[in-house]
Parts: sequence; C-alpha cells; structure tokens
Amino acid sequence: MIYMISYDLHSPTQNRENVENDIKSFGTWCKYLTTTFLISTSSDLKTVSDKCVSHLDGNDAMIITKVTKPIKGWLNQKQWDWISENLQ
Repeated sequence: MIYMISYDLHSPTQNRENVENDIKSFGTWCKYLTTTFLISTSSDLKTVSDKCVSHLDGNDAMIITKVTKPIKGWLNQKQWDWISENLQ
C-alpha cells in the first residue's frame, strides 16, 4: 500500500524530527516536497495515522491518503522511479 502524508507544523513546538522519524519507520519512503512523503507499507491507514499524529500539536495539520494510479505531477526522475517501483 502506498500512502501520501502531508503535514504543516506550527509554533510553539515543531516536532519535525519526531514526525519524520515516525513516517520513515514504516519502511520504504520518498520525500517529495518539504513536508510531503510517500510511504510503501503493509500497515493499514489507521495504524499509519495513529503513529504519525502522535507528535502533532493542536495547531498542526496532517493529511494521509491512499495513492492509486494514475499519478500526474512535476517530479524529478528519481521520484518517478520510486513511484514506478513501489506502486503496482
């Protein structure tokens, strides 16, 4: 399963390192934008969500969504290669 995770962290605390470590802990991942990742995992959406929101504050935001074909966008070749390898 491929999920896209995008988030905004706001003051007073910004737990970017903890949030990114949680996202990366699910296995294969690729960072596409400053605060947007794609992850490849066998975990379900609830499991991913429960872990990834654990370091968010009340004024932060996050969206997690399942990724399916087709995908269009403006990415570099390495990013498209990751998508091709991980999205069956």
